[in-house]
Amino acid sequence: MTSKANTINDALLDQINKRFTLNLLIQGAATHTCLTAHHLVADELSEIDPSLVRLYDRTAIGMFMIQWRGDLVLVQGRPAKFWRKTHKRRHPFHRHPLLALHGGELSEGTRRHIFERARRKGACRLHGWVTFNLLIMVGRLMWKERRHKRALERLAAKAVESIWGIPAYRLEPSLTMDTRFGHIRIPKSLGGMALSTGVAGYGGVLRFDDAFRVIAKAWVWPILSHELVKATTELVCLHGINTLDDETYRQVMNHTDRIEFENRHMQAGAELWRRLLSVIPDDKPLAQTLMHIVRLEPKPLESLMFAVVKDPDWARELIASL
Repeated sequence: MTSKANTINDALLDQINKRFTLNLLIQGAATHTCLTAHHLVADELSEIDPSLVRLYDRTAIGMFMIQWRGDLVLVQGRPAKFWRKTHKRRHPFHRHPLLALHGGELSEGTRRHIFERARRKGACRLHGWVTFNLLIMVGRLMWKERRHKRALERLAAKAVESIWGIPAYRLEPSLTMDTRFGHIRIPKSLGGMALSTGVAGYGGVLRFDDAFRVIAKAWVWPILSHELVKATTELVCLHGINTLDDETYRQVMNHTDRIEFENRHMQAGAELWRRLLSVIPDDKPLAQTLMHIVRLEPKPLESLMFAVVKDPDWARELIASL
């Protein structure tokens, strides 16, 4: 975005920033939910194998711990260093007001939450061992899950249905090594290419017979639940960009939907999502409330997200008025 910043007019920049915000919510919801989704179906998982819930706890933590103490640090650098540079013009989020001001704060909030959960669950936190430990757990899960894939896929859909209220028949989770589907964007950097080689799951929304279907494919259940929540949140967030003309949509997606940004959206988005959940009324359906939020024009959406971060009481009033 930065190399072509002078060609982006204000209207297009507003839509780019809105899509960045939607991606924060999408990745944040997936990251936050992945840490605990298996507990929604814990009894059924224990009937399949009593060790699954504990393994899912540690695997889910390890999936995100690698951003701070795993191999992703070698590929993308330390998150704290990345977020300290948002004031620089070449930073990808320099012109996104929320991330430029509060990206580091939100990322640090996510880090503290994951590290505290790792401490309570006894997950590995050692430099140099996090990635190795994660690979071992993924291997163990692939062996344990191999004979129960259909049952585990149904439980993934059940967990997501209980969160979002979206009928399970519209959710298509699949435990498989063949995870690629749909239109996958080509990475635009060496870092993106490196990240793409290690992808163990994909999630997205595809149209079939004039109806949208939520698709998720992954090697193991914790990754599958992450991708399924991500795709479900994307389905809701489509209501926030469905009025764009084709050319604007193409430009917005080219600037925003890149694999290089996904981990950054997880880092800041998980904490933003937790704060958003704290100001959404308990008696309102989550999907319906989020749909009203994402339909806001770029500037009002930006103002709401600032309120979520800095003034929760005001954020509650804004959401109540939607």
